[in-house]
Amino acid sequence: MSEPANAWLIDGKNALKRPVRIEVIGKTFLLYEQQWRSEPFFFGDLVYRGKEGESHVFGLEDGIKDRPKWKLGIKGEIPSELSALFPRPKAPLISNVGMMIIAFLCLTIVYFAVA
Repeated sequence: MSEPANAWLIDGKNALKRPVRIEVIGKTFLLYEQQWRSEPFFFGDLVYRGKEGESHVFGLEDGIKDRPKWKLGIKGEIPSELSALFPRPKAPLISNVGMMIIAFLCLTIVYFAVA
């Protein structure tokens, strides 16, 4: 599946970014680290969170456990055997330029409202 150096996990219990290996079993996957194995996760529960540096970051929303800080990252391109199983990466709704325009408009409205 993917190389240990290409995949990393932040499980939400601690703030460590740990290298992991992804093992696919049907519609589920397990994460392996030295002397540790995760519980099985469903690919359908993954949501694309965006990019952090060179990594594509996925979150977990299974509707049962609250895991807001759980992150699975894949550095570089997603391997072909995993790309069909993972959610598709999406472009952000508003780019950085769009955010600058919105901020400028808000400042302009506040400036003229005070005057």
